[in-house]
Amino acid sequence: MPLLSLNNCTIQFGGLVAVSELILDVNANDLIGLIGPNGAGKTTVFNMITGVYQPTSGEIFFDKRNLVGKKPHQISHIGIARTFQNIRLFPSLTVYETVQVALKKNISYGFFHAITQFDAMHRQENRIKETIFEILDFFGLTRFKDEMATSLPYGFQRRVEIVRALATKPRLLLLDEPAAGMNPSEKKELMALISQVREHYKCAILLIEHDMKVVMGICERIAVLDYGIKIAEGSPHEVQCNPHVIEAYLGEQV
Repeated sequence: MPLLSLNNCTIQFGGLVAVSELILDVNANDLIGLIGPNGAGKTTVFNMITGVYQPTSGEIFFDKRNLVGKKPHQISHIGIARTFQNIRLFPSLTVYETVQVALKKNISYGFFHAITQFDAMHRQENRIKETIFEILDFFGLTRFKDEMATSLPYGFQRRVEIVRALATKPRLLLLDEPAAGMNPSEKKELMALISQVREHYKCAILLIEHDMKVVMGICERIAVLDYGIKIAEGSPHEVQCNPHVIEAYLGEQV
């Protein structure tokens, strides 16, 4: 049984069909790429999965739960997290505080419990602190914990955004162009890091990326969209040799 299933999902804005009858399965521990030309509907797919948009027709199931009609915060609680094409970090928060805010959904006490069960609250706060330092250390960000997140070099800001998503302990992580704006060295580090994230945090990863070296280097399976229609799906080798993909997107074998 797939962890995530999009069954004949279509979304229409007025007379424009942005995504048409998409079928896509993501299994637990998968690392899948979603590629295609600009305007192909890739980010729209992420927005449907996370409840930003509701499909015009079709079904989306995550761990046997129907996501259609659910709000983004409800989907986050179920176990799906995402990053965005454009980095979205709070300019007034440090790196530590950015992760701390993301962990708020794991807090189980309220004001009354904070007063009457102080020891339990204190233990939970310590666990949260340990979780923050563990994830910052994994991403090489501990030394930046007191820095404003938006003041970091671009590549590290990308890492902070991934950290913030992972702090919610997702079972599925959606990465929207994580390598955008990075130099070749940063992209190489990111490729290794994404593979390590999948293994260390035991989550499936679905990523959108235009850099074919990144996609072909880390993804085990790739789906290709063109004008909202899935035109191919398969291994990196199968996709890069597919004549429809070459014509619509790649232009030549990579």
